Amino acid sequence: MGILDSVAKKLDAVPFWFRKWLVGILGVIIFGGGIALLFLYFYISSRLSYPERNVLYRVNESVKYASSSQKYHLDRESFANISEGSLLSSAGGGTESVSTSAAAAAPVKAIMCTSKRREKGDVDEYELLNMSYQKVAQASTKSEKSRAVFDISRQNYIQNVASFVNQSTNKEDIKVVTLERAAEIASFAEADTYVVPENAHVPVHRYRLTDGRRYWGLFGERFRSSTKLQRVIDEKAQKFETVYHSKETGWIGMMPQGSSYYLFRDVPTFGEKLGGYFGRQAPVGSDEITFNIVQFWNAFPWRTMNGGYTISDSAGELAMVRIEDFWFNYDEDVVYWYYFDLDGDGKLNLETECVGRVLFSPTGAQAVSEAENKGGDISTTNNYSFMAGSNLKTALADFILCGDIEAMMPDQIFDGFGQHSYLGYIEEKRDDIMFYLDRSVENLDRAIKEEDTIGTARSIARLLASARRPYAEKARAKLGVSADDVRNPAR
Repeated sequence: MGILDSVAKKLDAVPFWFRKWLVGILGVIIFGGGIALLFLYFYISSRLSYPERNVLYRVNESVKYASSSQKYHLDRESFANISEGSLLSSAGGGTESVSTSAAAAAPVKAIMCTSKRREKGDVDEYELLNMSYQKVAQASTKSEKSRAVFDISRQNYIQNVASFVNQSTNKEDIKVVTLERAAEIASFAEADTYVVPENAHVPVHRYRLTDGRRYWGLFGERFRSSTKLQRVIDEKAQKFETVYHSKETGWIGMMPQGSSYYLFRDVPTFGEKLGGYFGRQAPVGSDEITFNIVQFWNAFPWRTMNGGYTISDSAGELAMVRIEDFWFNYDEDVVYWYYFDLDGDGKLNLETECVGRVLFSPTGAQAVSEAENKGGDISTTNNYSFMAGSNLKTALADFILCGDIEAMMPDQIFDGFGQHSYLGYIEEKRDDIMFYLDRSVENLDRAIKEEDTIGTARSIARLLASARRPYAEKARAKLGVSADDVRNPAR
């Protein structure tokens, strides 16, 4: 009681008017602080829309995932509506005279095409529909599993046939045939691409794509380690020439990682590395060209630890994909920023050399669906907004350039279907748009595959020419791409 008495005496010694002011101030602080905390809670917890500016294309996708799927990429059914964005709508298809305010306020045009995908078990189907919901193109996959008496690997023979569709007659015009031999236990899987020329009925073997697997495939395709694309030199003699060979730089393969990317040669073997080839950069102008794809982390905020990827060569930085997520307000939205070395100085200027942005916005319905179905199929809706970069006048050309950057990241695209990023989904929708705008065999092949094959040579040559690399002309000639194919009129 002695302590309380001493405190009471000290309070009595304080003037009464001061005590009144002190109580009033404390009341204001407590009441005002409570109101401020309440407003802060509403501010932090509210779901806002990420500001979209200069949108080229929008995609609204309804997806159903099969939760019983055991594959690295879950079985799914996708229905995606693709429309022109505000930038193209206000410019009538061009971008030269579009201001930011006008582009942001312009209405969005009607749906220009729809893509449908069905990947479930051994069934793999693709359709592209026009504005009238008529088939423009389609592809279907037939899978046959077999096993010999003493073969524990069990071969899986997969055939994919892709065709243009005549809207008036509804007849198919087969253009691309892909045959894949994939043993369940093996260090690699091979897929051969055949093209059916005009006025011909016999497919011609053009490319072979080889996917390397870690641990001899014992843990499935999840631990894929490399990608190699070869061009057919002599079909009868089965002679091939390497276009590129990309190998992941990590050892385990579970976390996001970069790759070593070699043009015109295979990745150095362990013996070659010991002999002095480890980290060796090919001389500028030689046939061998080396790129490094480096993955970097983004610890804060922690929703997306993968911060993105940087592609560099002997001249410096070539391109970068930066992944931006948010602390508050934008929920699970993620923005993918694409940068490219436009002036060829080997340094990326984040202010002036942005060539595109993509907003990936899931609705959050996936968690609700999981709780309701208790392990059943998962349904969700995803929205994509493909936005222009720093220069509105070259927005359409930059949209293609972003696709070329994705073509040089085959390992990262494979792991970009919700595992390490969403790059695979973004590349998939970009390919749909490119195919609808230019219905070529090259773009048909892009749309039906995770890794580009027929269009890869043009993408690489166009990317190097746009970056003004000193070895670009020699690489273009070796890739067999004409000068007209890499020239960009929009620039």
